[in-house]
Amino acid sequence: MNIPTRAGLFTALLALTFSTSALAQGSWTERLKGTVPDFSTEPAEPDAAPDTVPLDAEHQTLAAGLKEALVKGAQRAIETAGASDGFMDNAQIRIPMPGPLDTASSLLRGVGLGRQVDEFEESMNRAAEKAAPQAEEIMLQAIRDMSIEDARGILVGPADGATRFLRRRAGEPIAEAFRPIVSESMQETDVTRAYTELTEQAGNRVPGIAGLDDFDLTEYVTNQALDGVFTLLAEEERRIRENPAARTTDLLKEVFGN
Repeated sequence: MNIPTRAGLFTALLALTFSTSALAQGSWTERLKGTVPDFSTEPAEPDAAPDTVPLDAEHQTLAAGLKEALVKGAQRAIETAGASDGFMDNAQIRIPMPGPLDTASSLLRGVGLGRQVDEFEESMNRAAEKAAPQAEEIMLQAIRDMSIEDARGILVGPADGATRFLRRRAGEPIAEAFRPIVSESMQETDVTRAYTELTEQAGNRVPGIAGLDDFDLTEYVTNQALDGVFTLLAEEERRIRENPAARTTDLLKEVFGN
């Protein structure tokens, strides 16, 4: 009778463990961390770094799965933000009046400025909705440029790791694309007039509201629109990580678990 060696038992146990779907995601994550050796490849050369994991087909699959997830999430987030009332009807991303005007909104309504408040808020949110689609190609290019090392950091990082990565890579280019759209839209909807009318009347009727003449309204709306898009992207990332129903393709199911 052949008695298995200790090494043979370990190899068999490892193969059995990796074959269970419940632990598939964990094993792949460990591969990205570099803590599990890759038994599907030839042994490393003696002078190779002991903690290096070859960038094999599985790593490529993981990166492809992450990119697919991010493409879908980004497209959904931008479509939601850019839809009619995408900002106005979403409490998560609705753009409020800036600074002391927001704090004093109830007082402003109480002194008969409710119409001006509503017009001003709606015009800002409409500008953000119009700008949102400009983010798509910039964000998709950042996803396409993502390296395997980037994917490694995202998949083993925090729950919003992909959103943070894309904010770092694409945030400023998206803001630059938003600014002229926001400015043009605010001119079309006469945001500046509404803002000027509101601040002038507020200054006369509500104590403590002053010093808003030099406020950069375009920059405020641009930054709020940018925050809104990435807030929605973070929500999409959370759904894909946590909700099996959000994994709509075989590749996503393979990478993030069934």
